[in-house]
Amino acid sequence: MVTAQEDKHQILLEHFEGILGQARTRTVSLELAAFHRAGVDLSILDAPFSEDEVWATIKALPADRAPGPDGFTGRFYKSCWQIIKSDLMAALISIHQGDLRNLELLNSAYLTLIPKKAEALEANDYRPISLVHSFAKLVTKLLANQLAPLLNNLVATNQSAFIRGRCIHDNYMLVQQTIKVLHRRKISSLFLKLDISKAFDSVDWSFLLEILSHLGFGFT
Repeated sequence: MVTAQEDKHQILLEHFEGILGQARTRTVSLELAAFHRAGVDLSILDAPFSEDEVWATIKALPADRAPGPDGFTGRFYKSCWQIIKSDLMAALISIHQGDLRNLELLNSAYLTLIPKKAEALEANDYRPISLVHSFAKLVTKLLANQLAPLLNNLVATNQSAFIRGRCIHDNYMLVQQTIKVLHRRKISSLFLKLDISKAFDSVDWSFLLEILSHLGFGFT
């Protein structure tokens, strides 16, 4: 048990550094074509953002979510669109053309901890969130909107979460029905429930990029 603010800082820092791990150099690769689903044509993702596309995305932004370092929310973009439109489109065109000078000024974020439960007493009782710069949030939303219609062909049908038209509850129903069938047939079986709550913290970036390249994403 610690009470000093400096001790709290140290415990939380060590905890989350341990979760995130360290970047490693990948020395092997997989022959993904032999066992992974085939890639698809994603050339449409290379097209620059249109003004109509950007405005449609801005109109769909929540008006008053917690702001990032710049202090701007969706309400600002909606209210000032006619004033900032030219500068915003110029910035998006620069990113599309690979001009990333000073991008770090627009790619900053506030990191904060949110308690997972009312009585948060240990470091593991908190989860970190990032309050990102509004421009970075807009860019990622634009990219996500372009990718969304293609996900149904990219993600296997047995992965039922976070894909429009699919329902995460299908997984539970599948498990329940499978257990019932095995029980009726009196078949000896073993079911394992795996905890993947921290999987996103331990994904190796080089492996992830290898998968994305196989699926058809272009990298420069």
